[in-house]
Amino acid sequence: MTAPERDQFRGGASVAGLSICVFDLDHTLVSSPLDLRAVAREMEAFARGRGVALPPRAQRWSAPELFDLLRREAAHLAPEAIAIPVAHERRAMEHATLEPFAAEALSALKQLGFATAVWTNNDRVVADFVLSRFDLSPHLDLVVTRDDVLRLKPDPDGLRVVRARWPTASSIVVVGDSWVDGLAAQAGGVPFIAYRGDAAELETRGVTVAARISSLLDLPAALGDYQ
Repeated sequence: MTAPERDQFRGGASVAGLSICVFDLDHTLVSSPLDLRAVAREMEAFARGRGVALPPRAQRWSAPELFDLLRREAAHLAPEAIAIPVAHERRAMEHATLEPFAAEALSALKQLGFATAVWTNNDRVVADFVLSRFDLSPHLDLVVTRDDVLRLKPDPDGLRVVRARWPTASSIVVVGDSWVDGLAAQAGGVPFIAYRGDAAELETRGVTVAARISSLLDLPAALGDYQ
């Protein structure tokens, strides 16, 4: 196989009209005891304890939103703040399990001609650890972590990295479990497929859902309109 042929098989940037499926990691491809609400509560307590005023809002703050706020309003606290999710993530990754049919779904998408990517708010250490542990890396063309972006989901900056890899892609679809994934996809102008997502919270957050699936085996059919 020639180098250009390998690029095409691996979803190289030279392929025009390519469809990209972008996955969240936690609770989408892998399951872990990572409690994002607990992380957010701890970060909120940290911010308030350091005298950072949090603007009033109707909905709870997520950990990524708090971290972005701290980087803007109190940048000197950012290294200490990011240590909070890092500690939670390191503990959780040791107990991660593979989501049912994750490998099968990724393999099926590759056979259908999709390029595949992961876009996670976890750092590179966590992403590489769990993807390697469950042998998912061979099924993926790109992994975007918080080390690669300027802002975290629900900001759409991760899609900038995806589009830089595949500038001629004909379609990009995001698959994830949470409102954070949905709003990031929406802000980036791409469809969102909810995998076992909390329908009430997605609605409350104003997320538009292109499709809902309860099993990753249903994903190829849900992606039929985006090839």
